[in-house]
Amino acid sequence: MRFERLRRTSMRAPALVLPVFIATIVMFIAVGGGDALAQRPTPERVAGAVSNGTDGAEIPEGFEISLLATRDGAIIEQRSVRVGPDDPLFEFTDLLQDEDVLYRLAWEYEGVTDMIFMEDEVAPVNLPIVIYEITDSLDNIRITAHATIIPTVVGSDRLMGVLDLVTLRNDGDRTFVPDPTNPNFTGLNMIRFSLPEGYEDLAVDSVLPQGQMLEIPTGFAMTNPVPPGQHEILYSYAINYTGDSLEFTRTLAFGADELRVLMPPDLGTVVGEGLARTRTTDLGDTTYAEFAGSGYAPGFKMNFAIKNLPQPGLFKRMNEAIPGGDAVVFGLPLLIAAAMAGLVVYVLVTSRRRRLALAVSPAERMEILQEIVELDERLEAGQIDAEEHGTRRDALTARALAGMEEAEPANDARSAVDAVAEFEPGNEDRRSV
Repeated sequence: MRFERLRRTSMRAPALVLPVFIATIVMFIAVGGGDALAQRPTPERVAGAVSNGTDGAEIPEGFEISLLATRDGAIIEQRSVRVGPDDPLFEFTDLLQDEDVLYRLAWEYEGVTDMIFMEDEVAPVNLPIVIYEITDSLDNIRITAHATIIPTVVGSDRLMGVLDLVTLRNDGDRTFVPDPTNPNFTGLNMIRFSLPEGYEDLAVDSVLPQGQMLEIPTGFAMTNPVPPGQHEILYSYAINYTGDSLEFTRTLAFGADELRVLMPPDLGTVVGEGLARTRTTDLGDTTYAEFAGSGYAPGFKMNFAIKNLPQPGLFKRMNEAIPGGDAVVFGLPLLIAAAMAGLVVYVLVTSRRRRLALAVSPAERMEILQEIVELDERLEAGQIDAEEHGTRRDALTARALAGMEEAEPANDARSAVDAVAEFEPGNEDRRSV
């Protein structure tokens, strides 16, 4: 399975974990051999059969399968066929033989959208597409493996990057789909994971059908459907620590058959109940010590700590140890820096005011007034907040009026002021059409 297929829920990833991101994925979820990561040539034909994997259920009449052709991420062609319980076979021919064109099959059933990427398939002429009925019960959901990797610790800032890879299984024959319309629906009715207090820059990826990530008081939850079978979820975040240790308290909502913590020995030591050091693993140029435990029941509260973490340099630690050290020892440099910053701000502001004092041409003024109209429309559409709208509108209004008291007759200035006023919120009835 290619990592590129992971569907990102949150696009922001901590820079701390990026250097080992690919190495970690290769270790835990990539299949062996170079061919697994190589793009396969475009097939001349795509075919297969649709079935319903839920006991006693059939595929509906008129079930639609679509073949999408994309180039540079944009869809350039889409074809669809319909199948039914009496004729579940589908076929697409005459595919574009262009290495820049990628194909994928896509379908939707019971509100769940899924797809198959042709470049990943060894036998694209014999593709089994399995659909499932849905359920909002979590009874068949379990965690088979949960690995926490600590790839980077920045001692100077007491900042740690954390990467978690979770293997999730649905042992039933129905796709789990959260049901927010249920009167008893809560965060407990979703796939969820706990995080330590004070985490930052959370990013979540998964191979699950498309969904959303929701931050909850104890961590985050996911609205993604979970089809039967095994799936991977990857999430990362950054967290600050104090002193030389960091404690994790993690509630394993779905339990875990196996739990591992991996960390370079020179960055710290893992201590936790039920965790024992088992082996070392090389990821790239870094050696990780592995601590493992097994057999955790659903709802188990897992506690472990990472000790002997890197510390800031002597100079910074001396400053932290002195009461008021930041203000006294480093007060003069900070004062000078503040003064320099104030000077820069003053120069920027005054130069901007001087630019605003220059008169604008009538054509430029009309363009500015049009910008004000567009800004008001963006506010009404909820694309910007009121504070940003007010700041930008005031600047545009000042620009439209700039230099008019000196460069234009009073009557013309009065007309321009009225024109600007027409675009003020609450005066919509005065705007011309």
